[in-house]
Parts: sequence; structure tokens; C-alpha cells
Amino acid sequence: MTMTQQLSKPQSTKQIATRLVNECLRVQPNEQVVIASWDHTLEYANALALEVEHAGGISTSTLMGNDFYWAYLKEVPEEQYTRRQKGFLSLLDQTDAMIQLGGPKDPSIYPTVAGERTGKMFEGQKAIGDKFLERKIRVLNLPVGLVTPERARTYGFDYENWQRVTTNSLDVDHEKISAQAAKIESKLRNATNLRITAANGTDLQLKLKNRPVHVHDGIIDRTDLDKGTLFEALPAGAVELAPDETSAQGKVLFDQPTALAGKVLSGLQLEFQNGQLTKYTAQSNLDSFKWLYENASGDRDRVGDIAIGLNPRAELIGFFTDRVVQATVSIGIGGNKGIGGTNETQFGHEETLRKPTLTVDGYTLINNGRIQL
Repeated sequence: MTMTQQLSKPQSTKQIATRLVNECLRVQPNEQVVIASWDHTLEYANALALEVEHAGGISTSTLMGNDFYWAYLKEVPEEQYTRRQKGFLSLLDQTDAMIQLGGPKDPSIYPTVAGERTGKMFEGQKAIGDKFLERKIRVLNLPVGLVTPERARTYGFDYENWQRVTTNSLDVDHEKISAQAAKIESKLRNATNLRITAANGTDLQLKLKNRPVHVHDGIIDRTDLDKGTLFEALPAGAVELAPDETSAQGKVLFDQPTALAGKVLSGLQLEFQNGQLTKYTAQSNLDSFKWLYENASGDRDRVGDIAIGLNPRAELIGFFTDRVVQATVSIGIGGNKGIGGTNETQFGHEETLRKPTLTVDGYTLINNGRIQL
């Protein structure tokens, strides 16, 4: 049964849980698996926890309430954000894998929260992020808590179309994606120079540092773990790597609008000199980016990742899943330690180019939105 068939049936939650636990995460007996749920994703959390137990694993579920989340952001004294989360860190010390279901349900409230509070809250999560890397915890993101009517209204998405796009992009031949990813990986492995251009004036040059090339095919297997690929998300289908963070030179003009902090950010332009972001502008809703960027610290101004989309059924919609659309290129700034980079920051932002041209040591890997293999 395909993932599409599963999602189209009212009783599909159990089948989805079975696939995620056994095929995607490959849970082993006695492994500790944490399911991070919101109060609007409990049906999935319960099914996943039960399936972990059926697989011989040990399940623990955590719950975040939507009302509590917003109250925590708005009302709790800021100094409390930096307190060490002792209980959760202790849990992570015993955790082998985590499934995250996504939230909050309604992002329209973000603009009502002071940016400095959000920045401090993110900074307070650093110890948790470090613990994931230290313990090499496998993480699978399933965005059932993000694809909501409330989020669709906030960002102007057609909810039914969004569901269709998400469902279709889950129903792919992952073996074909893996095979194509292997070919792309061979071009990137041991390469030195990377250049991204587009008809809109984008021209960004980067250096590579012989770092692992991560294949996101929806499965975290032994090959992934050996390369340090610990994070996976569904829908899947991308090749990703961390370039030399100090090498970015040029500019990128993102032509795909993206949902961010309760608004739709359009026409973001980033300019880099000697590896640092020196200027940013946008056509609309720049404040949604500035709200996060200006309240972050550390290596927020360094390039963090390059991702090449490989999913033939995914469609551009203006969400984080844009990165898996076939033959797109996504560029991120900020945190990248999870993929082998060195940027020290809790901030991260990534956007997508629709029809890029990407050359690797002079070889054209993507030409105007078409993979050349």
C-alpha cells in the first residue's frame, strides 16, 4: 500500500505509524523512542507510540499544548528561557530516536510576539540541540501538525490543494530517488567549487570542503548513520550538504515566496561578501525575516546548507517542503551542525530557487531547473 492510499483512508493512522516506525526509523528492540506531540496531533502520537511498542521499542510521548505555547512565549519572564531543561535533557540521555509531529496549529499569532522574546527562547534551546548531536539521536519529522486549516488561512494556501500536494509528494518511488541521489552525490563528492545562478540575477559562488553529502530519501539506515545523517523529514527527496561557511560570494534572489512567522515572505534577496551576509531586502513582509534574524546571535550571517530537490511529485507551495521539489536548489543560512557544518547559532532560514542553474567544478549539474544526468 502506498503512503497516498494510507492517507486517503479514514483509518490510515495505524498504517502510517507502522511504516514510519519500521521502514523510516527502523526501530530496534529496547530502543527508546520519544514522540513529540501537540494537542492537535494526539491521534498520530498514540498510534506511533503503540507501533514502537509492537516493534519492541520503548515509547515515551511528550505533549505541547497550543495555548501553553503562546502563553509561554508571551507571559513567562524572559530570564526563564535560559534555564537548563534538566528533565528533558535527562530523557535525551536515554533516547535513541524521536518523531516530531509539528506545530503550532495556528501561526497567525507569531507577529504579536516580541521578536527579542522569541530569539531568547531559541537561544535557550541550544543545550537541547547540542544533546541531539552528542547522542546521535535519529529524528524523523512528520508535518501532520503543520498542515492545518488555520495555517492554510494564515498563509493563503488552498487547504485541500495543500493536502493533495503533501499526499502526492509522499507517494514516490524512494528507490529511484536514492539512485538519482547517488549520481548527484558522486558529482559533489570531492568537488571544490559550486556556483548557483538564475535568470533573475542570482549569482552565488561557494567552496566545498569534502564534507558528507546527505541523502534524504525518507529512511534513516546504517549508511546514513555512518555519514552522520541523523535528521529526516517527510515528504522526502533531497541531497544536502554544508559548504564552506566562509566562502559565500555574490547574491541570491529567491523567486519562491515562503511562509514565515505568520506571514508570506516574497522576493528575499541576500548579498554575501567574503562569506558574510552583508545586506538583505525583500519585496514584501521583510519584517517576518528581520523579526527572527535581528534577534538571533552567533553565525546567523553565514551560509549553512545547499539542498537539491529530487522528489518528482512534490510541488512548490511556499512551505519548507519546497526544498524537495525536483531540480530546485534551496540555500540556507545559519545553523548547520546537524549536517556536518560549523555554524554556531540557533537561527536558521532556508528558501528555494525555482529554476536554478548549478555548476560543480565547471560541470552543469542543473540547467535552468533540469537535472543533467
